[in-house]
This record gives sequence, structure tokens and C-alpha cells, in this order.
Amino acid sequence: MKTRKSTIFVISILAIAVICVGGYSVYKSSRYQKEAVPEAVDASELANEVNPEESRAEAITSSQATGEAESPASVGSSIEPALPAELNLKMTFYPQAPFGNWDLPWQETCEEASVLLVANEYFHHDWTAEQFNDELLKLVEWEKTTFGDYKHTNDNQTAKILNDYLGLKTVIHENPTFEDVQKVIAKGHFIVMTFAGKHLGNPFYKNGGPNYHAMVIKGYEEGEKIITSDVGTKRGENYVYSWATLDNALHDYAEPIEDGAKRMIEVIPPDVTTQEVIPPAT
Repeated sequence: MKTRKSTIFVISILAIAVICVGGYSVYKSSRYQKEAVPEAVDASELANEVNPEESRAEAITSSQATGEAESPASVGSSIEPALPAELNLKMTFYPQAPFGNWDLPWQETCEEASVLLVANEYFHHDWTAEQFNDELLKLVEWEKTTFGDYKHTNDNQTAKILNDYLGLKTVIHENPTFEDVQKVIAKGHFIVMTFAGKHLGNPFYKNGGPNYHAMVIKGYEEGEKIITSDVGTKRGENYVYSWATLDNALHDYAEPIEDGAKRMIEVIPPDVTTQEVIPPAT
């Protein structure tokens, strides 16, 4: 009898704990107020602007031809043009579980969903949710053949997906700063970043979030805030994080995840004037 009472007591305590944790999560998410973000602009409009380095080269060539010295002011303005105070790149959003099914493989497809969001925007596929989901599953099969698995692709593997599967060039930046993010976004280039998911503190994540998570960086605001397409939640469109939060959580895949290097993947848009648009592999 005593043992039975003890068992009932333990079960009651565990049930209360589960209810409290669940209730706190609901309370936290209900109190979250989504931040307003700047009006989105088409990435291609920025990507087609003149490259600052090309402007500087032209200025130097011009000064050499005329025999005039290039003024420090003109050099400075060419190398580091003033960055917009805020910027938000347009992007159609789908979460990694487009139809709310978070079973496998969808619970492990944050990297896949992130890169496909970028491809959808750059190549103007205009995928429906059904098409996006189909592309997600096709990419998972490609990864199984190429990597042996699709879970937890590190930054080099994610770059390979972008390069080999989607036909997009990439640049991996080590130890990025907020200013580095600004400069890349100001070129009209999307960024994919990977994180220790439980350090992000997103109230819409289940169980405190995934151990390893990826998302798209698509904009920034004053006050060192970052605008994302966070595929880890259906509420992830234009989700705003502080740079301090992202920088703290920023890690490439490792075990433990906190040992992972801090990196970001800059995804270069296709040059539609000179480069053939490469559709996703089948």
C-alpha cells in the first residue's frame, strides 16, 4: 500500500510539472508580440546595383588616364558606401514542415528548407506549399545518396547543397559581425546561418528548440536587430532576433554544438544576364 501511494505521488508530481512547463510555454508565446519590420524590397534590385569595388576600380582608372590624383574622400566613398539604416529582403516563406507535420524527415530539414527558400527567391520558382514540400523531400533523397544522411548538415555540406544541387555560388565567412551581415544584405544577398537552437530562446519552439538549427538571414534594423526567415516555426516569417542572441547561438555543427565554429554562408544570386539558371536536381 505504501509503495502504491508513493508511485501515485511521484506520478502526480510529474503530471503537475508537465502541466506547468506546458502552461509556461503557452504563456510565453501568448505574450510575444511580433515586431514590425521595414517594407520588403526585391533582392534583385540591390544585386543589380554597381559593385563598390568596381566603382573604385573605375575611379582609379579614370584618375590615371587624366593624371589627376584620386581624393581620399572619393576613395572612401567608393570602398565603403553608407549602408542603409535598415533593410529587409523580400522572401516567400514556408516553414520546414509546410503542412504542420513535424515527424521525420521534416523535424530535421531546417537546412534544406532554408536553402530552398533562397533558391525559390533567386530563381523565381514561385513554388506553392505543395511544390516546396516536394522539393524538400527530393533534396532529402539527394542528401542520402550524396552524404549518406540528411540530418545535421554542417556549413560546408550546406554550401555543397547550394553549389552542386541548386547551382548557387557561396562564400563562407568566419566569425561574422553585425556589420558583416549588413554589408552582405545590402548587396541583395541572402545569408544562411546555423545555430545552437536551444540558445535562441524562440518562444514558439517546442521543448526549448532543436539542438542544431538553420535559418535564413534576410534583413536588419537599427539597434543591431536581425530579420529572419526562421523555418523552425510557422510563425517564422520576418521573425526578429537581436544580433547579440544570434551571435551567442551561432555555431556550425559539432558535438557538443557549443564547440562549433561561428560562420555564415553568403549565397550569391545567379547572374541572369550571363549565367544559365540551373533548376534543382531531380
